[in-house]
Amino acid sequence: MSTSSTSPILSAPPAPGDISGHSPAPPGADTLHVRLRGDIDHFSAAPLRAILTAAAAHGRTRLVLDCADVSFCDSALLGALALWRGGGRTAEIRDAPPPVRRLLALERQLGAPA
Repeated sequence: MSTSSTSPILSAPPAPGDISGHSPAPPGADTLHVRLRGDIDHFSAAPLRAILTAAAAHGRTRLVLDCADVSFCDSALLGALALWRGGGRTAEIRDAPPPVRRLLALERQLGAPA
């Protein structure tokens, strides 16, 4: 997995959900930065799950998730976060728009870890 501050981990034309990531930290550092855009659902979250799985395998323990440009999200985002947190890793959600805030609020109301 290539992580650099100048090129995204995943680069594709904007589709229903566009996920790009980078980490300004050198390889081996603990933080992974990922930016989400558009609609995040079961299909568009697949690259996110792959990025998180690879980052965890390379020793990343902290995720910073920029959600400023998310227009829709469903439980697929929660599933990806649960996958990440399953190994005791931490996640910070930044710039959550209303769809993300509503989903996270629902998660808290249901008693799931936030």
